[in-house]
Amino acid sequence: MNQKTKKLLISFFFVGFLQNSLSASLLWDINFGINQYRKNNLEIAKNYFIDYIKSNPNDEDGYYWLAKTYFDLKDNENANVNFKKAHELSLKEKNIEKIDFNVNTSSNIEDYFDIAAMYFESGDLKEANTYADLMLKINPKSPSAYFIKAKIAQIEGKTQEATEFINQAIIFNNKLIKTNLAKSLNIKQLPEMTLEMYEIFALEAYFSNDIASAIRYCRKYLNINSSNIDISNMLIDLYIKNNELTLAQNLIEDVLAYSSNIQTLLYRAKIYEIKNDERLESTLLSAYRINPNNSNVLLELGNYYLRNKDYFKAKKYFEILTTVNDSLAEGFFGYIYSLLETNEIQNAMNLVRKFIFLNPQTSEGEFLLSKICNKKGEKKEALSYITSAIEKADNPQYYLERAKINYDLKNYEESIEDLKIILKLTNLNSTTEETQNLLIKNYLKIGDFMNAQMLLNKKTALDKNRIIYKYNLYILYKLQGNDTMALTFLEEIKKTKPETIQDYLDLSELYYEQSEINKALKYLNKGIKKYPNSNQLYLQKINLLTSLKRLNEAQETLDKINKINNN
Repeated sequence: MNQKTKKLLISFFFVGFLQNSLSASLLWDINFGINQYRKNNLEIAKNYFIDYIKSNPNDEDGYYWLAKTYFDLKDNENANVNFKKAHELSLKEKNIEKIDFNVNTSSNIEDYFDIAAMYFESGDLKEANTYADLMLKINPKSPSAYFIKAKIAQIEGKTQEATEFINQAIIFNNKLIKTNLAKSLNIKQLPEMTLEMYEIFALEAYFSNDIASAIRYCRKYLNINSSNIDISNMLIDLYIKNNELTLAQNLIEDVLAYSSNIQTLLYRAKIYEIKNDERLESTLLSAYRINPNNSNVLLELGNYYLRNKDYFKAKKYFEILTTVNDSLAEGFFGYIYSLLETNEIQNAMNLVRKFIFLNPQTSEGEFLLSKICNKKGEKKEALSYITSAIEKADNPQYYLERAKINYDLKNYEESIEDLKIILKLTNLNSTTEETQNLLIKNYLKIGDFMNAQMLLNKKTALDKNRIIYKYNLYILYKLQGNDTMALTFLEEIKKTKPETIQDYLDLSELYYEQSEINKALKYLNKGIKKYPNSNQLYLQKINLLTSLKRLNEAQETLDKINKINNN
């Protein structure tokens, strides 16, 4: 393979991988599907990956994991289709040739071989060589292509080139050592593997889901040339896929010691995300400083702040992303979602049409429309949109959204059913505190004290030191008529001196639940005074003021926190 073809192949692999595998939207967390796969819930995993791919059609990892799931379900035909799709995405070439490399079928390469052979027989060696190169773009391991190039080089008197090409052909097909061409070039034994061959074999193994072989070939390459950043990054990715995080982390640090490059930093961030390491944010910001216009970095930063409910910072990076890349649906989704969480509803509405244009076949458009209606107080319309989204895709986030809307509409039984579906899709111990608290509130509303008590007593996601947890117990005992126990928890709440941001949020929530609006605002204002840069406290105050139709105060609060974040 010539150096140009080789460089194109490896650069397309990494550009394609980083643009795709790091660009999944926040709403569709690929790790949910992966966890279902590892729990052997293969049907759930399969359906989730199918929906995931619809929303992330260029994400190589989605096809990779769907292929693995099909393989374990013994559906080899669909497994092969999706492994091939993952391969095609990573090798996708743009504006290089007028050939559709998305259709990398065996018939293409056979057609090119016939054309190359035809030109060779007619003596047009230049055209024969062109079609041999096209064969290598489709399959970098084509022995036929190398064999043709060897014959051409021999005829042109380029003996050294001919020897190199025939050796490459023999590596991929050992039987070619017995050909007259090999004998005429004095090739008597199998050639040693070159760096280039290790590179190609590593790629082939990677996309054949032979991770062990891919790791072996990458290591062999790096034993000869340890400074190749692309191969190092491929090996890091393989280690992560193989759950060998320590090896991945050690190699990351080795690479960053001599090259502070964005790709390696993103892999470091991926490991920190898996390990829930607090250094994730600083790593992403380091990558951002290298190139503040890198779409992958901006998307990862936006999603990081969304996961941590820091919507103002999320909004900042998603806004930049939509400017840098106005065709990336995930960027618009994150931007709209952030705007809705910061109560900038009109701005969000202005962007929804653009998102739906970019992503017309998926369920996220209905999800966003549901959130917009919900924010505007149009609960029934919100319920209709989210139900439409659920009909298209089985996403736990959709069920949670519908459960919250049903709770607001006092449809407590329906809300409980949605929350139970989430528990089936995940499990109680891994379900979010928000889901469990909402389930408890629903049980209390319908007087199902046994299930409420069971959830409150279980060692799950609930933080039993939180004020809101004690408040739920107070409500439970009060409704049961156990005034002594209710009073105990009420007194405990009253004696609690708020210290953390979460304390002030909980006190505000419980007083709002009791319709003591002034007290709810009082604690939010106290919290803001103590923590003047807390986005969470400001947001809760904005939401509270909006629900009370005190829109001017809500806008003033929004302007204030926007100013803080912009500074």
